[in-house]
Amino acid sequence: MLRPRTNFYHLIAALSLLCLAVPLAAMGDFWARKPYQNWSAEETRRMLEESPWATTLTLGGIQTGTPSSRGHNGEMETDPSITYILQFRSALPIREAQVRSSQLNSHYEKMNVEQKAAFDASAGKFLAVTFPDRVVVAVTFHTNVQEYESLLRNHWASQSLAKLSMSVYLDTNTERLSLLSYSFKEDTFQFTFPRPKQVQPDEKVSVEFVHPKISAIGQQRILQTFSLKKMLVNGAPVL
Repeated sequence: MLRPRTNFYHLIAALSLLCLAVPLAAMGDFWARKPYQNWSAEETRRMLEESPWATTLTLGGIQTGTPSSRGHNGEMETDPSITYILQFRSALPIREAQVRSSQLNSHYEKMNVEQKAAFDASAGKFLAVTFPDRVVVAVTFHTNVQEYESLLRNHWASQSLAKLSMSVYLDTNTERLSLLSYSFKEDTFQFTFPRPKQVQPDEKVSVEFVHPKISAIGQQRILQTFSLKKMLVNGAPVL
């Protein structure tokens, strides 16, 4: 006599879970649901910092100094850290996020017709650029220790293609691609690699470089992996 009621409650519970899952899934793929012009500030930030085409990693160091001395010297930071944000700048979703970020920062919605037309023309040229033979990865660094900022800037500004040729790679399941060019500006350095000959959605791609020793934060090899299955646009991996 109780079985029909039990089955009914199980059905209601299942439907409730399904209703919860659908909004979560839809929210995760905002870039597929709406044009970049409609992305919120938070969605734009997520695309640029933690998405299939971008990720943020933080390196920590040993705690140094005494409680009374912390704050007088960069070396005495309680939890010194360096953050790297990696972005596939050759991937259209990242470049769309760059345009959307510029829209938000320049208050696009308050521009007059002429200003919007000029902005749209510039954005259109930027987004029209294609990368048929190369992959561009930009890496931006931040730190909570003021002294580390200049050390990082000096290190990455002093690097070159010749210096990095044996330590920077773009790895796929079948290829290990060497650096084609390197550039640096302010707090961002950029790697350019040859485009992989062929990649499948079930494969992964990794960016490999060496973080230098910066005081309490030691030298270490960075190998950041991205899932091509998540980097699909219109069914094909986009790098």
